[in-house]
Amino acid sequence: MGSWEDTEDGLWPDALPAMRAFLAVSTQWRAVGGMGPTRFIGLDYASARAGLEAEAIEVTPAIWADLRLIEVGALEALNEDRT
Repeated sequence: MGSWEDTEDGLWPDALPAMRAFLAVSTQWRAVGGMGPTRFIGLDYASARAGLEAEAIEVTPAIWADLRLIEVGALEALNEDRT
């Protein structure tokens, strides 16, 4: 593993493909709402797949696994303080 200083943007070089994939589909969230605040429940995988194909991003099993880890972290941040 590298250090955070390995790239100008603070990402390890081996994390860049998954981050690029995530950023390409980062608007494709499933959310639920109602009487309370909206809660994000995860990426819409069908829409994410279409977005990845549109961007010509080849998603390997390793990139998909990393993208899902990023999704978990993003969900925590998006749903923070939503009660």
